Amino acid sequence: MNNLKIVIPIFVAVTIVVIIFNLTQNEIVEEQIKEIENSSEIQSMLDKIRKDKLDNDSSDNPYTAKEREWIQSGPFQIDRSEYVLGEKVFINIANLNKNDKGTMIFTKIINSTHVSEYKKISFDGSKPQQNFYLAFNLVKQRGICTVDQLIGDWELRFVGVDGKYNSLEFKIKNQMIPGTEKRFEPVC
Repeated sequence: MNNLKIVIPIFVAVTIVVIIFNLTQNEIVEEQIKEIENSSEIQSMLDKIRKDKLDNDSSDNPYTAKEREWIQSGPFQIDRSEYVLGEKVFINIANLNKNDKGTMIFTKIINSTHVSEYKKISFDGSKPQQNFYLAFNLVKQRGICTVDQLIGDWELRFVGVDGKYNSLEFKIKNQMIPGTEKRFEPVC
């Protein structure tokens, strides 16, 4: 009788351990299957990247990223004076006066008297400063339908600080980062 009191709990414990082990093994197998499925997705992405690189290297005007040159106006900096389609503008704000509040306005220069507004971003020196990237894309809602509307001279204006900071000028060239062609197909 005493042996039975010892054997039954041991049997129950072993049964529970076996069930938990089987459930765990099933989860591991399912995770491995998902990894295999994902690896085929990864492989197709890698193949596309390799193809885009080969296409770029063999083109008449291959893309190479330009060195950063940091164009500056007071505490505001952008990383280059020229960008190609698909590159992002990196905006760095360093040591902004805590009383400076306003708006950065990205505008495309149309001619000597007209600009077209692309994006507004607020800044406030009393809050923690942030650095960020800005991508230029075709946006039907803004009426930016073709790359011709992105290519050309641009200006970053600082409004609300009484002319304290000069505008920063940059250019978007008629060249594209390989592999971004679909992003720049006409949208209107």
